[in-house]
Amino acid sequence: MSSRSPRLDYENDYVRCRAVRNIPEIETVGYKLEAIDANREFNTFYWVARELARNGLIEYVDEVLDGNEWTQVHFKERINPAGPPTPLPDEFYPKAYISFKTAEDLNTEVNLNRIRARYRDILESRINRIARLASSEADSPTRLLQPEESHLYDGIHRIVSDWRDSMRRLVEE
Repeated sequence: MSSRSPRLDYENDYVRCRAVRNIPEIETVGYKLEAIDANREFNTFYWVARELARNGLIEYVDEVLDGNEWTQVHFKERINPAGPPTPLPDEFYPKAYISFKTAEDLNTEVNLNRIRARYRDILESRINRIARLASSEADSPTRLLQPEESHLYDGIHRIVSDWRDSMRRLVEE
């Protein structure tokens, strides 16, 4: 994950879509989408897919977290808050972003508030778990972490390790 805004990264991620209707060739400055037949799957930038979805031309394929996935992740994070991080669905954060934007576009305020609350709970739980993991001296496996979380882990681990080393040098002098 770069130092750029995650929002910008997620807007420029490729997403998989299925054409609901025939889509004519579309061209804008710097981007061209070839004509696509109905029921055909294709990949495009999220910002393009979002506009196509708003116009009823596409549906997302496995890009949005459904209610069941939100419930499962939320439950797993709350069941053992002191434990190690549990695996999240692949590309959880980009899918969460797309889920929020899709709910906003559909004006489903009740559903949007519910997933925002679950997301905040999940996020706080993940931050606490990652901070505990990163501040330990043991080299902990980070393969269970999402790329965004690995970036957080690396930063916290570096800061805590540097501070720990400097404090230990006080007694060695």
